[in-house]
Amino acid sequence: MIQLERSQSVPRVVEGAEQRALGRITAEDVTLAIWHRPSTKALARWLDALPVDRLPEGRFVGPAACVPARVSTLCDLVEIEDGPERRDFVAEVARFARAFASVTRHPDVDLRLEAVEHDSCWRFHRDNVGYRLNATFRGPGTQWLPSDYAERALRSQRRYRGPLNELPRFSAGLFKGVKRAGGKAIVHRSPPVARSGQTRLFLCLNEVDDDG
Repeated sequence: MIQLERSQSVPRVVEGAEQRALGRITAEDVTLAIWHRPSTKALARWLDALPVDRLPEGRFVGPAACVPARVSTLCDLVEIEDGPERRDFVAEVARFARAFASVTRHPDVDLRLEAVEHDSCWRFHRDNVGYRLNATFRGPGTQWLPSDYAERALRSQRRYRGPLNELPRFSAGLFKGVKRAGGKAIVHRSPPVARSGQTRLFLCLNEVDDDG
């Protein structure tokens, strides 16, 4: 577990096994909150066995309460039969959506579920958002940097060889973006997978902007 000392100048990363860990993102000096979810072998095997063209993908902007129905529809579109693993998957996505809405205090979420085989987001960066939740259900998770190495990675990009953390599979990382944390926002990237032949199933939840 990573726990940086409390300081007005040093951003903190907090972690926990309960949903309340995500709520700690609202503290002024916290820029990343990680909710460690248990990895069930049955769900992992089921997701890993799905052909790439049958991984559910899509985007939904609307009430968090409607996420189970929308994700179920995405599963229907790629002809995934109903069963315990599909229901567990839908429940996990819905659980993250509800938790995210609880933090943002907004009934709506901007949800994107994507199968990723490319390296289009491999560059180290800070997100120009308020809050963003990342979770990976298949493949490697989002990679993020300790604050002391952020600027080096932004300069070096592919040449960077310093410390690198990775969100565990099935866990949720709630990032405070530039709109809320400015230059203290966590620098991170999507792990390069194109050369490895891996395919990620990636969930992204963004804060809904009522101003459009």
